Amino acid sequence: MAKFVKVAHVDEIPLRRMKSFEIDLVNVVVCHTEEGFFALEDKCSHDFAPISTGRIDRKGQIVCPRHGARFECKTGNVTHPPAIVGIDTYAIKIENDEIYISID
Repeated sequence: MAKFVKVAHVDEIPLRRMKSFEIDLVNVVVCHTEEGFFALEDKCSHDFAPISTGRIDRKGQIVCPRHGARFECKTGNVTHPPAIVGIDTYAIKIENDEIYISID
């Protein structure tokens, strides 16, 4: 069974914003898009820099601040180079307006 860890209240991450957390030595970024909240590895697959210092565009993609690679918040798939490999996603759930993540 997956172990979920509470990381934030939904009000702490406004629409089209993100926030980084460390869970069991894994850096995770929670993104808030029009489609909801999503959790991904906080590391660009192109140069391994944190993507949480980037931005979320109107299409629900994270734009890496270093070289402009883009990743779909919902799936972690690459949508724009220079990255060619997607990033890991993690299970997320919302209960009583609290955000929980599982990295299992």
